[in-house]
Amino acid sequence: MIVLIVYYSRTGKTEKIARQIGVKINAELQEIKDYKKRNGIIGFITSGNEAHLKKTIEIKDMEKEPDNYEIVIIGTPIWANNISTPIRSFLGKHHPMLKEKEVAFYCTSLGSDPKPVFKEMENMIIKKPITVMNITARDIKNQYHVEMVDNFVKEIKKHGKQ
Repeated sequence: MIVLIVYYSRTGKTEKIARQIGVKINAELQEIKDYKKRNGIIGFITSGNEAHLKKTIEIKDMEKEPDNYEIVIIGTPIWANNISTPIRSFLGKHHPMLKEKEVAFYCTSLGSDPKPVFKEMENMIIKKPITVMNITARDIKNQYHVEMVDNFVKEIKKHGKQ
């Protein structure tokens, strides 16, 4: 399987999970970057507001093109119960190509319900994911995420062998 993990991470949690998945599945990583400063409380509030309004923004060019991979794993933090703005922008820009790929989704959150986020991601690219995973800050703190990542990767590998 040739796998790409596309993710956005404001605080590092989503990136941490991307790296763990990447090691276990031998995937390449592509961080989505935008042009805004999102650190601190102002960045937190701005990011949540944009997500709530379902805005899209300009994102920087990517080094790795998802078109060159069999499976694309997409990781996003949940902001204000929504997809992060940079990932929403990525999905909007790449949805025609993504519906031709196998996809899997994961998100990181403080405890928000991930179901609406996953459903919206699925609707944006018109593609049902192989599997999904939500990891909360509590899961990371208690080290539960290790087993969760293992199970997520097993589902993807199982699908790749079909």
